[in-house]
Amino acid sequence: MNITLTFHAHQPNRLIPYDFFKIGEHAFYEDDRMNGRVLSEVSERCYLRANSMMKQLIELSDGKFKFALALSGVILEQAHYHRPDLIDSFRELADTGCVEFLAMPYYASLASLYSTEEFAEQVEEHMDLIEKLFGQRPTVLWNTGMLYSNAIAAQAFDMGFEGVMADGNSRMMSNRHTNDLQCAPLIAKTKTLIRNRHLSNDLANRRTDPTWSEYPLSPYTFAGWLAQQQGQVVNLSMDYETLGERQADTTGVFEFWRTMISAALFNGETFMTPTEAVREFPSVGTIDCPNPITCSTFGTTTHWNGNVMQQEAIKKIYDLEKAVKRSEDRDMIHVWRKLQSADHFHYMEKSNGFTPYPSPFDAYIYYMNALADLQVRVKREAEIIHNADKANLA
Repeated sequence: MNITLTFHAHQPNRLIPYDFFKIGEHAFYEDDRMNGRVLSEVSERCYLRANSMMKQLIELSDGKFKFALALSGVILEQAHYHRPDLIDSFRELADTGCVEFLAMPYYASLASLYSTEEFAEQVEEHMDLIEKLFGQRPTVLWNTGMLYSNAIAAQAFDMGFEGVMADGNSRMMSNRHTNDLQCAPLIAKTKTLIRNRHLSNDLANRRTDPTWSEYPLSPYTFAGWLAQQQGQVVNLSMDYETLGERQADTTGVFEFWRTMISAALFNGETFMTPTEAVREFPSVGTIDCPNPITCSTFGTTTHWNGNVMQQEAIKKIYDLEKAVKRSEDRDMIHVWRKLQSADHFHYMEKSNGFTPYPSPFDAYIYYMNALADLQVRVKREAEIIHNADKANLA
């Protein structure tokens, strides 16, 4: 069986407790100390250890083991400032020639839902960064939260991507086979790689669940499940934080993955990068996905935009697009884009277990106050440009 394995890594820029009295006076919104501390802790527990293990598996298999990474521009920025050794570690993986870096919106944003122009610009910015750091120009798109629809697939085609990732959501898949490449309607040249939702969640969620009937899962058992799959390619995808962060070292997560991958290789399975898969196999059919889907629990976007607070915050940040871009102030545009990260809206949801804030309402207040300050700055910049234009005319 052919296998593609993709990990996604992103760390948000968490906000300081930005109160009303800072508006117009304090233009730095991020808790840089917390962001650096969290990145450093997760790097030690997860990223660096996982990278080392993956590199070792590539070397021990003489390059037969391959996988892909979708790294947001935000986490790479944080690494540049706080953990440059993490970027070096990712570079070592790139140098093996067995790791593919996928394209995604630089800021892990929801721009594909709210501004096609902004989405394209963020993806281009991300691809430029990946090429600069790792010497690769991505050819496959991994959208935020694996966001996918007919419209997103069409935009991926317009941007020249050979493939785009989508979750094996039952609402979309119908009776289509998860392990076969598909295409969106009228989009024949950009193939859709479907995430095997069940097997991916076995690894990401159920492996450490003592109520699961297969607990404790043996790596040899999982390798056997891979061998029994049918279709063109099994597409496994999950957060990189699964290794050592979501599933602590005490769960045996690193030894599980090391043994499982080795067992799969021993069984004769072929690991491929996503680009190799889309170039190797034809699409077997068309999937019609008019409404956006994600790899979230319910497969929808409601964890980002399901309540009134989230909807108001999203509307206000994207309403600023024209004014911010008209300023041509690169720093201001960068700040505006960092406020688009989907995490900010997810923190406004009650069920979010990763929030750094006391409550969803606090997340909303801090965000809206920071956004109000940005609106003040944008207005001031617009007035300066307007006055300069008047002076030139005079």
